[in-house]
Amino acid sequence: MIKAIFFDIDATSYIHAIKDSPESTKKAFRKLKEAGYRLGICTSRSYPEMINLPEHFWELMDAVVCLGGAQIMIDGNLVVNHTLDDEIQSVIQLLDETSTPYRWVTSTSEGYLSQHDQWVEDLNTFLYQMIPPIKKYNKEKLVHLLFYPEDEPLHQTIKDMCRKNYYLRLRRSSEITAPGINKGHGILECARFWNIEQNEIAAFGDANNDLPMIQTAEIGIAMGNATELLKQHADYITDTIENDGLYKACIHFGWIKEDE
Repeated sequence: MIKAIFFDIDATSYIHAIKDSPESTKKAFRKLKEAGYRLGICTSRSYPEMINLPEHFWELMDAVVCLGGAQIMIDGNLVVNHTLDDEIQSVIQLLDETSTPYRWVTSTSEGYLSQHDQWVEDLNTFLYQMIPPIKKYNKEKLVHLLFYPEDEPLHQTIKDMCRKNYYLRLRRSSEITAPGINKGHGILECARFWNIEQNEIAAFGDANNDLPMIQTAEIGIAMGNATELLKQHADYITDTIENDGLYKACIHFGWIKEDE
């Protein structure tokens, strides 16, 4: 029996065009909460990148898994903090030498951009309605690194450099977390904190970085707007976010009931 349900944010439970969740998603969150399910966000965003989210994300979620599993907050308290292996120093050195912009987040949840870059700053404004401050990295202890190379081979070069840290390729960027740390690991840590078994977890996602979470959950649900890779590994494919996909899936599995 499912006891905990996790949701990616962007394009799963939040639409950038309206800077909000669909009304059906908000309804699903409320009904799930009333029915006694544990709810959690599971995102690659940093905590500062979530500050402009609508209030229902904060009011209804029992856990916030940030930075692809690197940090976890439960009931507003930071309970998990996975730092990167020191091999990341060589990666950052290469990024600096090639003038490649990157966003880095410290173990104290502070996020910064390495340099001014109009495309990256515009992307942050569109996605998060904020731009991290610009600061040169100075060997601080990190929990997450996100970089935006213009040169395609640089993705592969840095992937090869990550012999210990967990590397994940995204669309226009790549992210690095601590060894073995990803969204799937993050939801398992929350479940252990709540004394919930792996087969009592469900998860919703839309992008390739949701794959570990979808595969880890007992029921992994891909949105109708998800990538083909995610759909191939999902247990169930629902409708798109714009067509109430999240709400419809919750109805399908009997976690909530439609209004009479």
